Amino acid sequence: MNDTASSYSSILIAVSYQLNIYFGSFLLVAGNIGCMGNIILFRSPTLRARAYSIYLFWEAVSDFLYFNFVLMTRVLQRGFRIPILTRYDVLCKLRVFLTDWSNQVSFSFFAFATIDRLLSTQRSNKYRQWSNRADLALKICLICAFVWLLVFGHRLILYSATKGACIPLPGFYAYFDAYNEIFFKAICPPTVMIILAYLLIQNVRGVSQRQIAPTSNGTPANLTQRSALQLMDSRLTLMLMLQSFVVLITYIPFATQLMYSNITQYCPKSTLRNAQESVFAELTHLLSYTFFASSFYVSIITNVGFRRQIKKFFKKS
Repeated sequence: MNDTASSYSSILIAVSYQLNIYFGSFLLVAGNIGCMGNIILFRSPTLRARAYSIYLFWEAVSDFLYFNFVLMTRVLQRGFRIPILTRYDVLCKLRVFLTDWSNQVSFSFFAFATIDRLLSTQRSNKYRQWSNRADLALKICLICAFVWLLVFGHRLILYSATKGACIPLPGFYAYFDAYNEIFFKAICPPTVMIILAYLLIQNVRGVSQRQIAPTSNGTPANLTQRSALQLMDSRLTLMLMLQSFVVLITYIPFATQLMYSNITQYCPKSTLRNAQESVFAELTHLLSYTFFASSFYVSIITNVGFRRQIKKFFKKS
């Protein structure tokens, strides 16, 4: 019986490594292609002056850093078992800092792009006047980056590569950091996305009703012909909505695993159970990168205007 459990444990440990090598590498490649696509798309002459483009452009820049440092070091350390984080103190500090900082910066930019979209379609001019303000969007991006630096900057000081692991300062700080990460990285993103998804759905219903009006004989008709840019803006709502659902699907398992591991970290567990939890942890952590990797592809699939912008870029090149 023990030999069987030991055999299963060995298989599951190998699965954990393989998940990081193959699934992690796939996300790394797909994410980098997506980041470059978003940078090209949201810096195009047609879109660069739009406030949501500024948010989504800087989200793509943050995602690029997230993939090429955070995910890449994960693949090397947890997949290929190259001990770069446990050997080099500077890389340990930078990695744990950027894990949370770039994650929250990207989510914040996405949330503000969604809020900008919501404000732009409100009936009240009081709310609409706060939408599509490029100067305000740039300021918000800078403020977000600085605020999250203040929130997670302690990791640059209080983490170190010690005893073959990249770990926080033991004692009170270790508890504080663990629950700080649970709140900001596991609880906040799905909660915010649920609220934004609900508001987007309500917004789509309201806009659809306002775009249709009865004609003289009582039949509905479209009120205005919309420009290509307006059509792109309207399709953006669908893209943001789908991305919100991607967050919910991928981040709820991640949040569950993160809370479970912190609550049960001092409970006695068998070798087999530890191996099972390791596979689940690796899978949910890798799935959490899906939101950042899928942004460009969702944009291209849902928005014909965005596809045209990408085609124009490559025709000019």
